[in-house]
Amino acid sequence: MAMVFINKAVLMQYTHSMTLLTLQQLVTTLLIHFGRVMGYTKARGLNVHTAKKLVLVSLFYNANVAFALASLKGVNIPMYIAIKRLTPLAVLIAGFFYGKGKPTTQVTLSVMLIAAGVLIAALGDFSFDLFGYSMAFTSVFFQTMYLVLVERSGAEDGLSSIEIMFYNSEALYSILLKLLFFCV
Repeated sequence: MAMVFINKAVLMQYTHSMTLLTLQQLVTTLLIHFGRVMGYTKARGLNVHTAKKLVLVSLFYNANVAFALASLKGVNIPMYIAIKRLTPLAVLIAGFFYGKGKPTTQVTLSVMLIAAGVLIAALGDFSFDLFGYSMAFTSVFFQTMYLVLVERSGAEDGLSSIEIMFYNSEALYSILLKLLFFCV
């Protein structure tokens, strides 16, 4: 929750959300690396085989964060949080289509109630910003794909949450470096 408020405050002054994402991922990578080197964490170093297994997971994660930051430019914080609450509904639907099976009636009704609340809140939003809303809904899509892929692939099995953050951060830099060399 604090990260949403901090990101919104930064984006109100500095509108380049991709730069903010890049800096956040760089700081994350450096903190995890130095934490490992100094013995504060038991996270393992970068493994190419693991990185290859996690490339799609990391792409969806970074796309989710990028679109979430872009949406914060035009959507107020309560609406941003409300829209992100549609992720369980999207995961429920995606899980059904990917063969996870039908969830219990209680789970379905709970998720539908949350989604209805989001829609009611959106109807009352006087500061509607089409770009912000579209970015937020795209973020929900990427977060859903990330969660479904993680669940289906098992690619993150045996990794700590710190190691997963490290690979997600590293993936962004790998992509940026390839784009940089491709463009030059």
